[in-house]
Amino acid sequence: MTAPDRVEPPAYPDVVRSEEDRERFARLYDDLVRVTGLAPADALLHAATQFQLGFDVRTPFEKRKRRKRVFAASAQDIGAAPPDLRMDPPGEPRER
Repeated sequence: MTAPDRVEPPAYPDVVRSEEDRERFARLYDDLVRVTGLAPADALLHAATQFQLGFDVRTPFEKRKRRKRVFAASAQDIGAAPPDLRMDPPGEPRER
């Protein structure tokens, strides 16, 4: 499942074992060659390092998980008073 205009790496390091790993390594290599403009030999070394560190490059057409919006509510909206910071923490009486 290769993108039609992807630059394929000339070789794969030993840590790349599965087809999924090969795909991820190919994405890293392609990104380093086409986007950052590294020479193919340098890109191969950097892709191997980034692969082992867990980096990944997603294609622009892959869906990414979207974050849910969280709306901030004031204490008045919730109906509770803000905590009194002058009080003792629960379970730890203060010596007076």
